[in-house]
Amino acid sequence: MLTEFCFLAALTLNEDERAVLRGEIDEWVKYFLPKLERESTREEKCRLIASVERQEFGEDWYAKNWRFCKFVGNYGIIFDDKKYELEKLKITSFQKKILRRNPSLKNVFLGRSEIKEETGFWKLNDELKNKIISEGGEAIIFLEKFGNLKAAVRIHIFDAFLFTTNFGANELKWKTNLISDFEKAEDKNQNDKAVVLIHENIVQNYANVELFQIDDEKEEDCLGWITILEKCDGNIRTELKNENLDLEERKKIAKGLKVGLDYLDKVGIVHFDRKLENFLLLGGIAKICDFGLVEERTGRKSYRQMGYCRRGSKFRDDFALFSGSPGFSQTRQLIGTAGFEENYSYFLFCDWKTSWSLLYRPIDEKERKNIDKKIQNCNIRNIHDKSHVIKNITQIISLPNISNSFCLDDPNLTKSCQMSNLKQQMTKCVNFDIKNLTQNILDQKWSNLCVPISVTTLLRFSMKNDLAFVDKENAYTFDNILTILTMIAYPRSLAGLNLNPKKKENDFQRNDIETMLERVCKKTYLKESGWEIVRKQGYPEPAESTCNYKKVMLNENFIFSRPLSVTGAYFLPTRRIDGIDYPEKVFFHQMTLDRIENGGYVLQNTQFSVNHPPGKKKSCLKNN
Repeated sequence: MLTEFCFLAALTLNEDERAVLRGEIDEWVKYFLPKLERESTREEKCRLIASVERQEFGEDWYAKNWRFCKFVGNYGIIFDDKKYELEKLKITSFQKKILRRNPSLKNVFLGRSEIKEETGFWKLNDELKNKIISEGGEAIIFLEKFGNLKAAVRIHIFDAFLFTTNFGANELKWKTNLISDFEKAEDKNQNDKAVVLIHENIVQNYANVELFQIDDEKEEDCLGWITILEKCDGNIRTELKNENLDLEERKKIAKGLKVGLDYLDKVGIVHFDRKLENFLLLGGIAKICDFGLVEERTGRKSYRQMGYCRRGSKFRDDFALFSGSPGFSQTRQLIGTAGFEENYSYFLFCDWKTSWSLLYRPIDEKERKNIDKKIQNCNIRNIHDKSHVIKNITQIISLPNISNSFCLDDPNLTKSCQMSNLKQQMTKCVNFDIKNLTQNILDQKWSNLCVPISVTTLLRFSMKNDLAFVDKENAYTFDNILTILTMIAYPRSLAGLNLNPKKKENDFQRNDIETMLERVCKKTYLKESGWEIVRKQGYPEPAESTCNYKKVMLNENFIFSRPLSVTGAYFLPTRRIDGIDYPEKVFFHQMTLDRIENGGYVLQNTQFSVNHPPGKKKSCLKNN
């Protein structure tokens, strides 16, 4: 690398210096791009539908409401769930190219949820593999040296075929943007000032390379970024999990994150992926990174040019994001309903196990009072008030004898997930409602997703029959309730739904029916009961009520008044397959039992059947 790279981190350069630096980066990109190779499992139809997410609509709220699109002539049309036309958009050169190759995609309704989840992978040489810092669903980060400067290089993909054999480097052109091309953003006025984020507590992007299809003359559809950014020492999650930070360091981090998030709000960006992995440390200074899930309120092109916000109305309306990370998400970004909360600060003031326990372990009032005393002994009167805690806390909150069963220890379990096609991933059943699931349709692996599925079935039955609730606004659909249970009330790995698959992931957080029902029925120290969280997710809300469950003995004479959640056991004896002996094994599966009919068990959500009575639970809601 040439010495001109010493300009890379400079905030101010003259025109000649910028030209030299841009030329050096362009030369580096030319040699770097051919090294990037990956495979995709998506199809042309997926790419076409996904391209609509990158378009700017006349009304940003269309990004939440559109459910179908159709391409007719030179226009693309978006429709709501009743196929009522919302807007007609001029077709892009990217869309034209796909339609020329696939004329069967013209003049037909394409559902937004028909985008397949990506299960492809990177195919990198050993040189790049050894440089990987982290890898996620849409992005991969490498360590790279530019002259004497060590920097991180983030590859963010917006089109599924990018860097595959179907869309190689020779079909791309790019535009290189430098931080020195812009001034510091100071406000959130809706204008097109050439300004970008510059703040001590925000990871600094030195340069951002926008990738376009080579025949995209107007550069109207950016298909990916290559961002060169400052290299940090590590992430806060790792430091907290390993208990490496003392109280003063934690307080400094908390102050830095608050100042950084306040600055983002000041300049018109709301960060919606506030998980611990996205907070980095550099020389003890907290840095906010990863702007894949943001709401951008100014419409500034410069934010996109430097890799701080993607193009499209989807990123101008937080209700349209339909994505999040388990344990660190809000209802507004997951299912498009009101709700705002953040959990990251609790981890800064509590030890690792205590944080997860206070958030998700169901407790009774006696235990609540005991915890109150321990927190008060740390000089805290209101743990929800970050400013109060930072100012007054005297020691890290630590509860004795805490189990790690509520911890999401594996960082794979808190990767961001796309919720918008949850229903499509789970089932292809009648009327698009989640019923009669089979184990073949749903790959649950070891995460026992059958448990929240079964509990969701019981809750929906109780809402309708116990509370006489009519969901006129479709806010309490099966997939919405399941999302709230697994992402907010009691976060579990959704890897079993292939929402964020990774072949090497073998460690899934297990669910069990009693713990799930306890969480639904009871409060934790920091959160409402799971039922209350579900109840408040929409409007109008079901009546104020409590949720209870009890164990009962099931036999052929049992009188049914509601569906039941049952645990089925399947015994697989010792067997020999292809000359290999396999030991006996017992599988457990949670199901919803609809009724007993002619001496047989009729199940709602699986084809699993047994000829002996399994154990089970039933749930009901009662008006207060």
